[in-house]
Amino acid sequence: MLFLFTVAMSIAANSQSTPGTDDKSNTLDSLLNEKLEFYRHLYPDISFLILKGGDELVADMMALDLALGHQPSSMDYAHPQKLREDLMLACANRIVYMLQYKMPSASLFKADAPLGWQENLCVLTINPDEIAADSISATRNLLDLPEDFIQKISDDLRLQPTDYLEFVIDHEVYHCLQSMYVGPQTMSQKEFWGDYDSFLNEQGADAYALGMHINTRLEVPSFAKNILRIRGMSLYTADPDHLTCKALQQIFKVPVEDIAEMNAKDIFDTAHQIQERLTISYDEYIQYLASSIQAMKVLGVEDLVSDELRSRIKGVQSDPAQVKELVTNTRRYLSELSCDEIER
Repeated sequence: MLFLFTVAMSIAANSQSTPGTDDKSNTLDSLLNEKLEFYRHLYPDISFLILKGGDELVADMMALDLALGHQPSSMDYAHPQKLREDLMLACANRIVYMLQYKMPSASLFKADAPLGWQENLCVLTINPDEIAADSISATRNLLDLPEDFIQKISDDLRLQPTDYLEFVIDHEVYHCLQSMYVGPQTMSQKEFWGDYDSFLNEQGADAYALGMHINTRLEVPSFAKNILRIRGMSLYTADPDHLTCKALQQIFKVPVEDIAEMNAKDIFDTAHQIQERLTISYDEYIQYLASSIQAMKVLGVEDLVSDELRSRIKGVQSDPAQVKELVTNTRRYLSELSCDEIER
């Protein structure tokens, strides 16, 4: 952690922050704090630590170091004790990276001799001003496409800031709850095991976050449908692991009145059941990746696929029917958001 603290200081010294207006920042911060208090009360056996990055990067790493103690361990990944330190270094490096680029993430740790707080520590990296300053930044945070394209999307189809911030918080908290109450990612020698596990977990996280949104609105609002549209365009950003439309559609099938009667733990159980119901085998996931890459080629965004991924997936046959379905659905969601083609 000392090494990472030094790295964080170096990054912070060379970074520039672009905070939002005071009124907007205060509103978003208040919403973030309210949501975290809600989860702290709901799950008293978990401590929730929020890190924002930017100008607060060094202070964030100091707070994380204090909270973790001398010999913490990751609860996200099953691992032998002899690899605890190596895994912790990798996890801490990931947190530094997410803070540096102000990207949302969640990590669950078991703290070593915590000083007055729970040993189960959910670390969230969420910078409200970065991801939800306005509808354009909120939409672009989920749909990583050129700003010119985002600006052409009508305001009623963009993601509204407070709605999106709540969605991100719930989505990331799901990952901690998954590790805590379902279990960590199991160990495997298979090359794409981490990607495979992440793909499955993203289905549950999105289903949970959308379920929580519907639960408080007592309806399926336009925001929910816009989330579906944007997730449906994940191949345009070479992000097949976040193509969660099937999970979102499963939430839409649950009667609104049933979701309204659920508490947050019920919604977590429902989302996890959806995740399990949509679980595919490892081999099916590999073919899905191959089909996604072929679909991206048809969509004209093949250049976004890394050479490394092409090499790793080489020799795996795509499924023509799956490719056709992926292309058709992606183009439909694009047409619903905008009639213009995407220019890069």
